Amino acid sequence: PPPPAEQWPRERCRRRLSLSVAAMAAAAEKNALDRGFKKNVRPWLELAEDLVNLSLDKQLSVPQIAVMGDQSSGKSSVLEALSGVPFPRGSGLVTRCPTRLIMRKAQQGERWAAVASTTSSSQQHSVSTPAALTSMIERLTETLTQGPSGFSTESIVVKLTSPDVPDLTVIDLPGIVRTTTEGQSGNVIGDVNGLINNYLAQERTIILAVIPANQDIATVDILERAQQVDPTGVRTLGVLTKPDLIGPGSEDEVLAVLQNERKPLKLGYIMVKNRSQKELKENMTTADARSAEKSFFSQHPVFGTVDPERFGVENLTEQLTKLLVSRIQQELIPMKNEVEKSLHKVRLELKSLESLGASETPSDRQKLLVTLTQEYMRHLTDCVRGEYRDRLIVTNPNLRLYTRALSIFAELQQRIQATAPNFRDANFVAHLTRQMDSLRGRELPGFMSAQSFYMFIQEYIDAWKAPAIMAVTQLRALSLEVATQLCEAIALSYPVLRDAYRGVASRILEQSEEDCTKGLSELIKREKDPFTINDFLQAHINKLRYDRFTSAVGQAFRRQSSGHDSFASAKEEVAASLKSWYRQTHGVNSSANAEDMSAILEAYWHLAAKRFVDNACMLLDERVMGELVNKMQEHCYVFVHDENKLTEFFEEDSEMVQRRTTLTAKRDRLSKANAAMANIQIERSFGKGPMPVRTTLAVGSCGIGLQLAEENGKMVVRGFRDMPEGVENPGQTAGVLIGDMIDQVNGEHVGSFGEGIGKLKLLPPNNMANIVFLREKRNASALGANAV
Repeated sequence: PPPPAEQWPRERCRRRLSLSVAAMAAAAEKNALDRGFKKNVRPWLELAEDLVNLSLDKQLSVPQIAVMGDQSSGKSSVLEALSGVPFPRGSGLVTRCPTRLIMRKAQQGERWAAVASTTSSSQQHSVSTPAALTSMIERLTETLTQGPSGFSTESIVVKLTSPDVPDLTVIDLPGIVRTTTEGQSGNVIGDVNGLINNYLAQERTIILAVIPANQDIATVDILERAQQVDPTGVRTLGVLTKPDLIGPGSEDEVLAVLQNERKPLKLGYIMVKNRSQKELKENMTTADARSAEKSFFSQHPVFGTVDPERFGVENLTEQLTKLLVSRIQQELIPMKNEVEKSLHKVRLELKSLESLGASETPSDRQKLLVTLTQEYMRHLTDCVRGEYRDRLIVTNPNLRLYTRALSIFAELQQRIQATAPNFRDANFVAHLTRQMDSLRGRELPGFMSAQSFYMFIQEYIDAWKAPAIMAVTQLRALSLEVATQLCEAIALSYPVLRDAYRGVASRILEQSEEDCTKGLSELIKREKDPFTINDFLQAHINKLRYDRFTSAVGQAFRRQSSGHDSFASAKEEVAASLKSWYRQTHGVNSSANAEDMSAILEAYWHLAAKRFVDNACMLLDERVMGELVNKMQEHCYVFVHDENKLTEFFEEDSEMVQRRTTLTAKRDRLSKANAAMANIQIERSFGKGPMPVRTTLAVGSCGIGLQLAEENGKMVVRGFRDMPEGVENPGQTAGVLIGDMIDQVNGEHVGSFGEGIGKLKLLPPNNMANIVFLREKRNASALGANAV
């Protein structure tokens, strides 16, 4: 708490003296560090701006400072203090769209200048005075918001060069809206909240929370919102404004906030005093405002006793600059990794959209059709044979036709097994007895009718037809699905050609389904005429009979009573039970014949079912999938001599063309960003020797595109290989520089030039390689180069 009023002058002098004595020793060292820091600020800020200008801020969270707070909390005044530009002021929603303020300190002799634009237009407006810039911001706001009460998520971008501004970039956001005013849309509250929450949620955004010092800190909305996304306060800096409006007796509450005792933030709080409305009307200059601010805090009875670094726009500017630059430095490697991952995905998608040749002339179109057909047939053959070596099939499980066909084969087997009668059930045997009796002819007692066996087995085999037909239908549909997906992947840009391929595949499969159905009918007809020379049948019948005997013995022992007083009596009871079973199953009667017939039917049914499933699956493989491969190429080549068809085939899909254009632009932006981040990594070494630089390179048909030389046993980049037309050099795209030394390949250290060459040659094409380069600023003479 502050001392009593009568002790303020003496206490203020004592604390000032102790603060100045404590600070003097560190002042010289701090100033030296600050000079070195400021010298290296601009490259980092320019890197962040480059990422934003490349539109990467929409795909990548770029470090930035966003000014947030309630309406009329003093946000625009803080920006005015930082930049010297009188931003539009007033009550209510004055800031009605985001304003990105890019400040750069002018070089010696360079004049004040500013350029204003919007993110919705490429038109730029140059102004030469602060007043003109204020008018331009108001005009652009009206343009974006389409009226005096509107709101827009598009941004105004101001690039300001002045001798009186720091190297810093900040974004001014509209103030939090709680109620609408006359003429404002009811949607403005939700729109503003959505915009602010979007910036709050970006994990690399520094939140500059502007808070009126005369407001109870417990009721500050922006701090509550910031705490939800930044609970530890590591990216939230509080700025207390309007200290001249603090009520008498409230200084101790404000001091507790300023000293980070109430609502603590890791980055703490800074208090500033901007020009009042009266001072603005009196045209107080920025320099006079800063002087007045220093006098206010130094002479204040409470704040004058506190560390002076907690006050003033100059200290705020310095802390913001350090925060932003350090955040960019900390996030450089994570951002670079994100960019490299995005770049890899974009390159893969672009590769899938690339054409395999020109299509300008009839000859070009013929060659392109042959090339596409060959590529299509190569992949289709692999799909049918189950040889999944190509990346397209490896990365797309839906294209693995043979693997998916095995599921249909397994389902066929299960459906066939489900048709099996319950041969060992007593009801089945009883039913079989009645059927055999009804079919009895001139057979002598004890003899079974072969005709009965034929009739029964044919009835059971008839049940196989429905599952077999279903399997043909399923395999035809699956083959057409895979053939369609494959042609969509191979001929992605040519919708008419894709439809033609699909039409050919559909007609072939339709005929194949018909042929295969006939073949299955022949298989079923053949199985209905029982035949085998396989020992399985005899062995299985014997096993069934033995199992039944074993079961009868077990039942005989289980049925005996436990009251026997001798082994002989127990033996006699078991023997009687077995005799009864034998007369029933082996006697000359209908029941015995049915038991035997059941065993023979079960054995032959299992033998025939296994044989049918194998033959049916082989027939499906041959007549459906095999015929598709055999006939597809022949039918497609018919189009080679039809110029009208060829012209139609190679009219590219407009959506694909647009997609390819969009991806190409995105790839270029990501490549530039990757190179920019790689280049600034060099400057971080500050001449302290080689610095490790991690890169992710796409391994193409020409390797990684580098010319390497052996220098003192090291692998040194001495040039870049010439690449085929339209193909980027992977090394240049990843930001590799001449003079870089290869230190690691996919996490393995490179000990010698020969070892490194061996590791690079083992890199598989169409994959990504993680390579660590050692980089330093030096010029070395080029030796004999080896291309990798």
